[in-house]
Amino acid sequence: MKNTVKIHLTLYGLLIILLIITTAFIIDLNKKLDYLKIITIDEKNGNSLKIMAGKKISTRTILLTPQMIDTFNKYKSPFNDNFTFDELIKKYINNKYTDHYGVKRGSAKCRRIHEGIDLFVPRKTPIYPLTDYGIVTEVSNNEKYLVKVECKKPDGSIEIKNIEYGKTIRILYPEGIESIYTHLDSVFVELNQVVNGNTKVGLTGLTGNIKNSGKASHLHLELRDLNNKSFDPRHKLRFNKPSIQYFLDKLDIE
Repeated sequence: MKNTVKIHLTLYGLLIILLIITTAFIIDLNKKLDYLKIITIDEKNGNSLKIMAGKKISTRTILLTPQMIDTFNKYKSPFNDNFTFDELIKKYINNKYTDHYGVKRGSAKCRRIHEGIDLFVPRKTPIYPLTDYGIVTEVSNNEKYLVKVECKKPDGSIEIKNIEYGKTIRILYPEGIESIYTHLDSVFVELNQVVNGNTKVGLTGLTGNIKNSGKASHLHLELRDLNNKSFDPRHKLRFNKPSIQYFLDKLDIE
């Protein structure tokens, strides 16, 4: 009987200790949640900016720190040479009428545009991601790798053409933008591989349709959005100093 009482008292004591520890943990967690602020979109009020406390999280929420955003959204030279984008253009663009984004390609029967820029560097120049973090979303070691592009007929209708890009690497960055590197001689990465700013992903070369174009070895660089639409890299890569931290410093967050 005495042993049974002792066992019950011991169990009660352990339960009280467990309750005290759990209560202390909950109090500490509540304090931490008070420090946590969620900046999101208020869909009920015209998609305005909304700041709420961490305790109000009711669904799965992924938090990105300002340091992460500011670090991984800064773009740099694909050659890892510390050149600014303006310096790259000045040094490696041969002809502003043929090597920039948007210049005409194809024939009068079906006209397309040049969907990137051509940076004329020596063959087998190492290339790197444009930011310090990325995921390889497409890769081909095929010298005649085909990519579907749109071209416009004289009547205004759109036709899909297969264009030889050659050995190709596509990398997705945290901002949601993807870079495409084409005409490569060598590919050093695999599909879904995580890369950083110092990952040598490949070497420039002479694969794809430039073999028949008479052009020298160069890196064809494209930027594409989440809808796979290309846009002029000059409109993005010149700006390499984003700072959400500067914005947050101006917000009135209690």
